[in-house]
Amino acid sequence: MGDQSPDQRKRRPPPQGAVCAIVRVETLAGKSAEFAALLSDLAHRVRSEEDGCTAYHVTRALGSPDHFAVHARFEDWKAFKGHGETVHLKRALPRINALLASSIAMELYLDVD
Repeated sequence: MGDQSPDQRKRRPPPQGAVCAIVRVETLAGKSAEFAALLSDLAHRVRSEEDGCTAYHVTRALGSPDHFAVHARFEDWKAFKGHGETVHLKRALPRINALLASSIAMELYLDVD
């Protein structure tokens, strides 16, 4: 791996298997209800319009109304990448970002079974 040039690393095949994403956010004080409504609508659209999405859940931290996590699972890398190109996500992101106290944190995982 250390012997590969940056161009060779860019040409790696996409990961195989289901892709799971966990997105964590903190909203600005007083904006959690607006954020929850926006994400609820987005989650409904993702689940109903994206065939490659097998799960999409929005959760709120216990004891902290301003901390949310989105738990999403996509059939494969192509479905995950396609999610980022959807009209509904592109339309929602500026509104989402305007409600956040800090940057979006995202972790990606691959199914192991």
